Amino acid sequence: MKNNWLKGTLLVILSTFAYGSIPVITKLSFEEGLNVSSILFFRFFIAAIITWGYIFSKNMHYKTSLSHFLYLLLLGAVGFLGTSFFICSAYTYISGSLATIILFTHPAMIAGYEMVVLKEEKDIRKLLALIVSGIGMVLVVWSDNIHINLIGVIFSLLSALCYSFYALGLSEKRTKAMNSVVVAGYVAFSCAAVYFIQGMLNNNIFLPSTSKGWMYIFIQALFCTVFPTIAFCKGVQLIGSSTSVIISTFEPVVACITGFFILGEVLTLPMMLGGVLILSAIFILQIPKEIKITLLNESGQKRFNKNRGV
Repeated sequence: MKNNWLKGTLLVILSTFAYGSIPVITKLSFEEGLNVSSILFFRFFIAAIITWGYIFSKNMHYKTSLSHFLYLLLLGAVGFLGTSFFICSAYTYISGSLATIILFTHPAMIAGYEMVVLKEEKDIRKLLALIVSGIGMVLVVWSDNIHINLIGVIFSLLSALCYSFYALGLSEKRTKAMNSVVVAGYVAFSCAAVYFIQGMLNNNIFLPSTSKGWMYIFIQALFCTVFPTIAFCKGVQLIGSSTSVIISTFEPVVACITGFFILGEVLTLPMMLGGVLILSAIFILQIPKEIKITLLNESGQKRFNKNRGV
């Protein structure tokens, strides 16, 4: 159990490094003349080919019922792709900093859903980690140019809801029982299909015109899609949705660090302090439940003895 917990945590952390590098790779792709539709279509199309090629070469079991197949397509199109669509829409109305802050309310949404709807046991570690990581994330992305627009806030909240749906969906019984590579294959396929239809309707998908453009596309397909999708999916299967998304708040930190080293963006003291807080939240989640229970029992025993005058 402990090994699964550590393995799941490591997988989610690695996925945040891959997802956190997307903003930088996307900006570099824009410099090569690519647009959003082209980047996303080729990113998911190539990811789907690679993932399904691996699935078939290894003779992995991928067949499922029609209802579950449609569920997986919905999980990818609404959950994974919906997150990207709504957050990009939010960027046109509010600053990226505020949009990111609202997007990362999804850990609280998921934790609340699990406790209220699923009636899961309250875990003080998750609650404390959620508070610490939330403060840290605000420090990382906060800036002076934040302005509020209702439409932008709504789009950001819809993005958070989509990601919550995606993370919780990975914990669904049938999906949890599947190989994480197969789940990633279905997600990539559904995202590519949606963007292909969108591209055909709007005629806004075109091939990269430079070798660097192709390089950035393949980096996004392999490092930013195939690997993190599989890693995050497996992580959720091992440690659960709420713990995984709390750890994923490290993603903005990675975005800031990569932006600093690759694009020469500013790295401020609040950003570094926020990063430390988020790392602290990850360590809080590693506290074994046995220690928490022991401490609570000892505290209760002391109160009992005190009441008896012992």
